[in-house]
Amino acid sequence: MRIIYYVAGLLFILISSGCTTQTSRVGVDNKKVSIANTELGVAYLRQGKYKVAMHKLKKALEHDDDNANAHHYIAELYRRLEQNELADKHFKEALDHDEENSSLRNNYGIFLCGIGSYEKGLKYLNQVLLDPLYSNKGQAYENMGICVEKQGNVKKAEQYYISALKFNMNSPSALLGLAQIEFDKRNVKLAAEYLNRHNKIARATSQSLWLGLIIARKQGFKGKAGSLAIKIKQYFPDSKEAKYLEKLKIR
Repeated sequence: MRIIYYVAGLLFILISSGCTTQTSRVGVDNKKVSIANTELGVAYLRQGKYKVAMHKLKKALEHDDDNANAHHYIAELYRRLEQNELADKHFKEALDHDEENSSLRNNYGIFLCGIGSYEKGLKYLNQVLLDPLYSNKGQAYENMGICVEKQGNVKKAEQYYISALKFNMNSPSALLGLAQIEFDKRNVKLAAEYLNRHNKIARATSQSLWLGLIIARKQGFKGKAGSLAIKIKQYFPDSKEAKYLEKLKIR
């Protein structure tokens, strides 16, 4: 909250210091106001306050439509709101102004894989891996694993997940992905080990609870399986896993 108050104060000073005419809003001051609004928008986005975040990011673009960060984060906001056409538009705008930004290319790659444009998404993610200055290559490998697994290439996904763990042994998506892959290969013990590592560092999801449930049933731990079924129904009642429970009459 201190960040928001600081940026808000900066924004007030910038606006009150000379934006009384159209001419005074052009140039350096205009860019500073855009930057301040972007920082506010990002802060609100991270808090999940999407409405006010949208307002601030749109304000940022009103003051400077060349602001790559504003386009980047409004694209991310539209992605979360599942407004894919607008998200794609702003991702492209951001790349037009900052094409070498690997974090931007990473997020655009994730977005493209999420909407089924796998090859295009993988192209952007691979560009991230080729950047010698990008510090979070483990996440890029993790994202590539998710992408190719959705594409149906499980063998390649496994390789990417293992590469992700070499950079970050506590990569949640890589651990969960490998747990599912090993279970599907009938390596139940190894699947349980990967899942246990995941559960120690990440919040439960309907997917992780479901995988834990079917592993527990496979190992004969009916009480544990029942407990996980209750958690799925309680915390994720609208999930596909909850629907599986009803369909299969699992208690």
